[in-house]
Amino acid sequence: MPTDCFIGVDQGSSATKAVAISTDGRILYQTRKELPPPFRDNVRIEHDGEDIIRSVIDTLNESIRAVGFNASILGLGLSCQRSSCLAWNASDGAPLTPVISWRDERGLELIESIRDRESLVRRKSGLPLTPYYSASKLRWIRDNIAAERQPDALFGPLSSFIVRRLIGHGPDELDHTNAARTQLMNIHTLAWDDELLGLFGLTGLRFPMIVPSGHAFGKVQSQAGDIPLLACIGDQQAAMLGLGVIGQGDAGINFGTGAFLMVNTGSGLVPAQNLMASVHYSTENERHYLLEGSVNAAGEALEWLRTNLGLFREYGEVDDLCWRAATDTVAFIGLNGTGAPHWETNISSSFHGLGQESTSADMVRAVVEGFAFFIADIAEAVRENGIEPRNFVLAGGLSSLTYLSQIQADILKTSVRVSTGGLASALGAAFLAGMQHGAWKSDDIRRMTSQNEIVSGEANPGLERRYKKWKHLHRTTRELDRM
Repeated sequence: MPTDCFIGVDQGSSATKAVAISTDGRILYQTRKELPPPFRDNVRIEHDGEDIIRSVIDTLNESIRAVGFNASILGLGLSCQRSSCLAWNASDGAPLTPVISWRDERGLELIESIRDRESLVRRKSGLPLTPYYSASKLRWIRDNIAAERQPDALFGPLSSFIVRRLIGHGPDELDHTNAARTQLMNIHTLAWDDELLGLFGLTGLRFPMIVPSGHAFGKVQSQAGDIPLLACIGDQQAAMLGLGVIGQGDAGINFGTGAFLMVNTGSGLVPAQNLMASVHYSTENERHYLLEGSVNAAGEALEWLRTNLGLFREYGEVDDLCWRAATDTVAFIGLNGTGAPHWETNISSSFHGLGQESTSADMVRAVVEGFAFFIADIAEAVRENGIEPRNFVLAGGLSSLTYLSQIQADILKTSVRVSTGGLASALGAAFLAGMQHGAWKSDDIRRMTSQNEIVSGEANPGLERRYKKWKHLHRTTRELDRM
């Protein structure tokens, strides 16, 4: 008898992943397709929308073929990189512009021109005023898209474009979590905000309709017949679901191209100074919120060490280099600026403590420790806003680094659960689809995510010393940049 299952697809900055999971929690299949490198030109970072669509369809079809006649696919869930955006044709879903990456900074001039309205933006959107969110990028698209195309154009996040192409028809819809990252949705009403649209000069444009993350988006035609698309959710929120971060105070750390700390705040929205307040996930009947802080370069920082500085050849060397390091070198990495709680758009990267005895191992370890220090810095900001993070879970590609997992537990002074499968976002999308279907409840998600490795925090005076130096190096770097 065929096994009932759900498929989760996670479309990220560098790859698209998919996972098929049975209703009793067994992973039936997983796959990954790398994306072509993005186009880069100074502050501009762009992807080809058709490349992304091909990767999504390929991973989905491969998963469907793999489970074949042995499984009955009850539904699909889509996880997507947030804040990346574009314009597409409302009639046929064809992209009218490249996909502008969340890391793209072309909107900085506009952001600085409305800096005096930051309190309004934060109060209404739950987000600080930075060029990483979609609003300033969408303004650039509006100003640069051919005038004759604008009447037929829909503007919005990448997730809506993918949903439209999977379903094959309108109405175009956008879930709460991805809508929040446009910086144009009112976090209190969960609707497009006229004042924010006016502030960014986007009044009158066509946007998708905002709906819950768990929602009947439509049916995807496939070799296995029509499969309902039951969920669409931002990749970091999906990762939290995939890790079992569901209860109030539960905290998840996801190390990927960037890194994120998210803390579930339950059914209540908790506005917080210098952090991001957002929707964790939503259905027609309930909403869950979170506080979030971000690190703008994690995996990307390691790639910089590998390709630009030549400190190692293969990523498999990184863990060993970290364990072999012997000096107190610290590094502050400002690639792509800093996220919460500092929000510095332009800041240099700095090393301190390099000497004649220093090696590549010391520099690599310093950068990896910097990831843990950024997360600890965000955790301190969460506590300052009255929320105590607990039940930490680590995920993402870099969580496979045993050194990073250990020092993260050490610096947080607690035990952490480590999920090393690299599937958290895809699993979270599948879980939400299953919850929307009615196959799973929150207790089922907790049960299916409870079997992770536990790393206990240990006293580490050297690490504590380097954390203090890292904070000072951050301040010093900022001061030097202002000279």
